[in-house]
Amino acid sequence: MSVQSSQMPSSRMVELAVEAARHVQDDRGWVSVRERGSMRVDLRVRDMVKADGAEVMQFHVEVEHGAGRVAARSAVDSFQVKESSFSGLVSVGNKKILGYSAYERYMEIFGSLVAQDDPAAQVSFTSGK
Repeated sequence: MSVQSSQMPSSRMVELAVEAARHVQDDRGWVSVRERGSMRVDLRVRDMVKADGAEVMQFHVEVEHGAGRVAARSAVDSFQVKESSFSGLVSVGNKKILGYSAYERYMEIFGSLVAQDDPAAQVSFTSGK
């Protein structure tokens, strides 16, 4: 995901990245902040199905200045996959990234929060699907 604003300070963009995490909880996972810096927020997705709430994905949002605007970009740092198997054989087909729906929901909410603060902001999503 990429978000750009010519009116928003970088500190506000970081605040919104943190705020978005508070609003994400779906039937498979929830997002929480691992670490917050002045220009970067590290986040994680925990699995709500597993009793221990295991961490299944880590991602970050990085904020940068340039050309009269503030931009924020997200990237997945690590993830786990759910593999289907049949009689002990591992499938070579598609695998499901655990927590991806919570990650997508986070991006939607973050983009929405930025757009509320700055209606002229540009928000774009790119999916690996």
